[in-house]
Amino acid sequence: MAPNSKRERLYLKTKLIMKIDLPILKALKKIFPNGLYTRSLIIIITPIVILQAILTFVFIERHWELVTKKLSSSVVSEIGMMIDMMENTDLKIISVNAKKFYDIDLKLLPEQNIDIEKISPKNLVEKTLNQELQKKLNEKFSINDLSNEKKVIINVETKNGIVEFIVPRRNVYATNSHIFLVWMVISSILILSIAILFLRQQIKPIEKLAKAAESFGIGKKIENFKPTGATEVRKAADAYIKMQERIEKFLEQRTLMLAGVSHDLRTPLTRIKLQLEMYAGQKGSEDLLKDVNEMQYMLETYLDFSQTVSSEENTRVNLNQLIENIIKTSQEELKSITFKSPKSKNLVYDCKHIALKRCIINLINNAKAFANQVLITLDNNKKDIKIVIEDNGPGIPQKDYEKALKPFQRLDSSRNQNIAGSGLGLSISQEIINSIGGSIKLSKSNLGGLKVTITLPPRDTLIT
Repeated sequence: MAPNSKRERLYLKTKLIMKIDLPILKALKKIFPNGLYTRSLIIIITPIVILQAILTFVFIERHWELVTKKLSSSVVSEIGMMIDMMENTDLKIISVNAKKFYDIDLKLLPEQNIDIEKISPKNLVEKTLNQELQKKLNEKFSINDLSNEKKVIINVETKNGIVEFIVPRRNVYATNSHIFLVWMVISSILILSIAILFLRQQIKPIEKLAKAAESFGIGKKIENFKPTGATEVRKAADAYIKMQERIEKFLEQRTLMLAGVSHDLRTPLTRIKLQLEMYAGQKGSEDLLKDVNEMQYMLETYLDFSQTVSSEENTRVNLNQLIENIIKTSQEELKSITFKSPKSKNLVYDCKHIALKRCIINLINNAKAFANQVLITLDNNKKDIKIVIEDNGPGIPQKDYEKALKPFQRLDSSRNQNIAGSGLGLSISQEIINSIGGSIKLSKSNLGGLKVTITLPPRDTLIT
């Protein structure tokens, strides 16, 4: 059905334009820089370049051509006057006066004919001269603008013979045009310099705000951060400071609450555990003791979860030694732990030592609970550092990867329900890695089980 109304036609036209423009916009988006400083410079430079192009075009096509035309007309008039004087005045006298007053050299050439058909102007000077000579002279002529860079040679057929006029190029076209271009370039450089200095001062507060937010995201806090810059930037900085304070207060309250609950419950659980140990061997005591141990483990895990974002300062950690020490402790329970490390054994990384250690231990314990073979790989490249922990256990379905990283989630469909747990192992590890600016990714291992990839940002990494 053909569109009848104007609205329908406009809609179809707009849709067609969008289909055409979308690929172009996507291509421009890839080319266009992402940095605010670079984008601002482009916004300033683009109008200047366009203005310069327009001014140059107008100057060359209008001013320069007009001046050249006037100069050429003046030279042709002088040549015409000299040709008229040749009827009554000696050529030598005319030559002396032409040199003295007009800076034009002339001389009589041997007898020859000028082939008008060969006259073909090659540039603006020859074109303008050719037009003026045709307009004001009735004689045959030829122009040679190539024989000498500083001279223009004009041959005119007169009654006395062929006369050669040698005219300086400065008398024929505007030689001071470069001054305009020089001033235009200098003014553009001056404007750009001022713009760059101004932009730097305006963007610095934004960069400080971004750095403060990034540092807070990885567990660092910039001291003496104060809002500066434009009004909008200061408002954003004030909002960030208030948000940071609220987050810190929330984390502190969460830690205190969970720590208090865990501490309060730990005492009665300990008493219950002692009472059950006194009744060891009696019916049902072992099951009750197992439940109490599980509850105690869950309380310790909750407390551990509450303390993942702590005030721990960054220290330089040898990742190779850290993983090897953790494996030595785990080897008592699990003999099938394999560690693949890079060629360099001194991979030093600036991070929260205790938090990272807790994260790796949690992941290894998670693997030990469901598998009998664990592979740990440490890899370092220019972009990032990767710690990969994988096992040969039952694994986790791909659809449950995101769910597994959430707190208090136990995926009993893929894991053994008889194994005690709090559902916080992976979430604790994720929160720790996020606090230092890294990320955790779950995938299927080549061993058949779960593969956990820890990606750390390459800041302050030293390989010695």
